[in-house]
Amino acid sequence: MTEFSTSHPTAHLTAVARRPPPVRRTHRLTPVDQADEAGQTTAEYALLTGAIALLVAAVTAWATTTGKIGRLLDAVFNYLTKAIS
Repeated sequence: MTEFSTSHPTAHLTAVARRPPPVRRTHRLTPVDQADEAGQTTAEYALLTGAIALLVAAVTAWATTTGKIGRLLDAVFNYLTKAIS
């Protein structure tokens, strides 16, 4: 019989025998299905579009009550009219 070192309990095993068994994968490694991502993307675009629409509506309401847009357009048209004639 051969004597083994008692310093480590698996010292007598070879390097191949010490490796853990391979892991069997029974499922895909992707965390989220593509259908779930497509639905999430659609919802994000809808929220973003809604936020932009609210911002445009707020700016339009502000601009029409202050009359700044009309004055800006008047100034632009006056400048263009003077430049042409």
